[in-house]
Amino acid sequence: MDPSKSASTCLNIATVQESTSASLLLQRVSRPVQWLRPLTIGGVVAAVLLTTALPASAQVRTKRPDRDVYQSPQIDASQLESVEVEPLGATRSQASSSQSRTASRSDSSVPRDRQNVDPRDSESWQGELQPVGHNEVILTQPGTRIIESHQAINQPRVFEEPTVIYDQSYGQEMEFGGGMHGGGCDHCGSFDVGCGCESVGCGMGGCDSMGCDSGCGCGRGISNGSICFSRDQWFGGIDLMLMFRNGDRLPPLVTTGPSTDPVTAGQLNQAGTSVLAGGTTEYKDASFGLRLTLGTWLDSSQCRSLVFRGWAVAEESFSFGSDQNRHAVLTRPFFATDVTPAEQATIVAAFPGAASGSIHARGSSNVFGGDISVRQFLFGQYGGTVDLLYGYQYMRLDENLNVSSESLSLDGTFGPAGSVISVADSIDAINDFNGGQLGLSTRYREGCWSFQGLAKVGFGSLRRTAKRSGSTRRENGSDVFVEPEGLLVRSTNSGTTTDHAFGWVPELDMSLGWHRFPHFDVTLGYHIIAMTDALQVSGAIDPNLASNLSSPLVGSQTPSPALRYDTFYVQGIHFGLQYVY
Repeated sequence: MDPSKSASTCLNIATVQESTSASLLLQRVSRPVQWLRPLTIGGVVAAVLLTTALPASAQVRTKRPDRDVYQSPQIDASQLESVEVEPLGATRSQASSSQSRTASRSDSSVPRDRQNVDPRDSESWQGELQPVGHNEVILTQPGTRIIESHQAINQPRVFEEPTVIYDQSYGQEMEFGGGMHGGGCDHCGSFDVGCGCESVGCGMGGCDSMGCDSGCGCGRGISNGSICFSRDQWFGGIDLMLMFRNGDRLPPLVTTGPSTDPVTAGQLNQAGTSVLAGGTTEYKDASFGLRLTLGTWLDSSQCRSLVFRGWAVAEESFSFGSDQNRHAVLTRPFFATDVTPAEQATIVAAFPGAASGSIHARGSSNVFGGDISVRQFLFGQYGGTVDLLYGYQYMRLDENLNVSSESLSLDGTFGPAGSVISVADSIDAINDFNGGQLGLSTRYREGCWSFQGLAKVGFGSLRRTAKRSGSTRRENGSDVFVEPEGLLVRSTNSGTTTDHAFGWVPELDMSLGWHRFPHFDVTLGYHIIAMTDALQVSGAIDPNLASNLSSPLVGSQTPSPALRYDTFYVQGIHFGLQYVY
């Protein structure tokens, strides 16, 4: 066989074998591809549909902001649906003002999940949101506003009309329980209630912030010096006082002693002598008093007021009376200067077998006063105010003493038998103060409790008057002899003596008030007032009880007419009821 043909045949056979092998391999590979073709087409179709269904925001790749960049809340419009809006009328908005205010606060104060949005509320947001690619312009209705919180919103509130927050408590004129409200001062009494001050008014919105650092608008409103008769321009109070005077120490007025010797009986230097009246401080017992206060505001800002005060303390007195039936020996002691040397002596009113009689002593003390002051607001802070006060003050102190004795001579030892001797002395000490006054008054209120203080001093003319008189009456049958001289008051010191001096009248008052009734405070406090260089009965009596009984006068000029002065004061506690305007 031709070698070239043999080689060609072998090449053809190899080519056919390779083609056959390739065809078999292609058939094996093409079988799985035929099964994958439908899956591939289905996947492409699904991808196209999914892309079409996604929102526009998902189709655009956006740049994510930095972590610290603020992002406003975004709400998907597809998750919202319409909600029915109810119109709010004027009547309903006013009637439910308090409820709407409470609801709006509660909606914004409770945190909610940002993604937990009710799809039924979508319509309320359609006026604010527009989908991407939307070509129409959506306008929001005038007057419509969406109230939303900076926190998560669950149920947004939509109002067709602007909401007016209205509180019924401001619908009427409020009554104030303290001064200076016209100028912006806060104080207790904005809600005038009784004992329940802890809830409203006192303690919350008023009393704790009373004070007018800016002067309270003084000078505005009612002109200075005008007096208005409106009820809310007047204030006042009444106080029942329980007062104690410092008293007056009187010399021994009546004595008794052993009935052994009628000459020395009852003398102050004798053993066994006891003092029945005098020798102690009188007028120290408690006595009742009354104080009235009336004031009116002189301006609408309640920064300036005119205050009238009057007070009086009931008369304090002492008395003594006795006769031979109670005390066998009754005498009036004195220091005799009509003999040499001077010595202790007595006038005998009763002594067994020698004389029978009685002695009476009575004294009293009266004090009262009043003032008119203008009180000008000075400053206020932390719930309190301080006022400067100035004006006129008057005070009177009046004390008197009367001592009398009557004796019937039995055996002629103390005069003709059957004769009657009556000796009487009367001493009055009167003080009249007239002057100006200057001081400070303060007021502080905390809840239902209040505190008021007053510190002032009066200064001016003090007129002191001593009225002294005495008499001696002797009766012997039809014969009657009367002398204008007694034992303590003789020709040397009888009559009326008046002098003037510059005096001071300091005063201090503090009171604690409880707002127990509407417009009224129940008060409890302390009060003291004094008068310097005052004349009392003891200062109008010779300090040594010296008396020259000679008639006509020979020797020592006694009793002495000199007057002695001391500071008088009265102090105590007071209970009151105050109208707090």
